[in-house]
Amino acid sequence: MRILTRNTTLEKDRVSGFLAAPPGNAARPGVLFIHHANGNTSEIRENAERLARLGYAAFAVNMFHALGAMGEGQIGLGGPMQQKHKDAEFLKAITDGWNFLVSQPGVDRKRTAAIGYCMGARLAIEFGADTPELRAIVINYPSIRDEQPSDLRPRLGFDTVKTLKCATCLFWGGRDTISPPDMQLRVAGGLMGNGQPFEYHFFHDALHGFVSMETDNHHADLAHRIWPITVDFLDRHVANPLM
Repeated sequence: MRILTRNTTLEKDRVSGFLAAPPGNAARPGVLFIHHANGNTSEIRENAERLARLGYAAFAVNMFHALGAMGEGQIGLGGPMQQKHKDAEFLKAITDGWNFLVSQPGVDRKRTAAIGYCMGARLAIEFGADTPELRAIVINYPSIRDEQPSDLRPRLGFDTVKTLKCATCLFWGGRDTISPPDMQLRVAGGLMGNGQPFEYHFFHDALHGFVSMETDNHHADLAHRIWPITVDFLDRHVANPLM
């Protein structure tokens, strides 16, 4: 399928990111990508293009640009940014990205999903809880720690998952040191108990960030394997939902 792509800027579009979509005004579902600690990397933009070729409008929002970071070299910026900015500020950038996405020609705001990675997956949980129109989220190894609420992070993922009203697909690895298995079970238990469709894909030997090619933890085989699972989940719950 032919697609159109473009980079958006704060100056021209009031939101920074990467848009990929089929041409025309035909009705279509939308997917918002929420990036990891290394920023809006090329592989995230490539995945947006892959979904666009399947008929989705996909937008990868750049949270770091929205919060004042300059340039494209954002590897490792997530840690300092999360120590400086409140979750509410990140969520404002994510919401701006979603509003931009659903304003695109043909996008059905009630057939939208979010895909998050690492810090973006953690924030996708909060965004999903705040956005009842969202039909589904895909969360890849969310960076949920065993911590107390704070001024920066007043809500914690293992509690917020209990309030989600959308379908969730969760990918996690057994060797994740940010969110070890006991935390993963806590999060999965909250998702199992919230009354919404939920599927959990656990890979015993995977490290945190196993999808990302920008890290030493990249696991090419697993990254390849979870893509069709993600596409199938989006097809069932977003593009062609049964209800």
